[in-house]
Amino acid sequence: MKTAIPVLLGLIAVSGCMTEAKMNSIMSSWEGAHYSDVIASWGPPDQIIDDGQGGKIISWSSTHSYTNPGQSTTQYYGSPYSFTGSSYTTHTSGQTYTWTKTRTFWADSNGIIYRWAYRGL
Repeated sequence: MKTAIPVLLGLIAVSGCMTEAKMNSIMSSWEGAHYSDVIASWGPPDQIIDDGQGGKIISWSSTHSYTNPGQSTTQYYGSPYSFTGSSYTTHTSGQTYTWTKTRTFWADSNGIIYRWAYRGL
């Protein structure tokens, strides 16, 4: 049952916009679980580091990007009743935004998650 709750919360999160409240709920739902359960649900982590006290720090990271399309605007100068006149077109290039999402859990020497953190929704 403990594994089903995070999976259900993950499905709910995917169905709508991710908010800080949703992410806090997803991450906190893993407290008290064994870190192997998170790996079974989320897949292999990008990093597992020994914390120097017998525990582990487990982290997933992914880079995302979105490109805003460019825009062209044409203005016509002249009489609408004649074939004389001129036009002027301006173009604004698209912009690409890139961000990294990181999800990290701390597990004690028994493998039980006691702390978590995330960056990027």
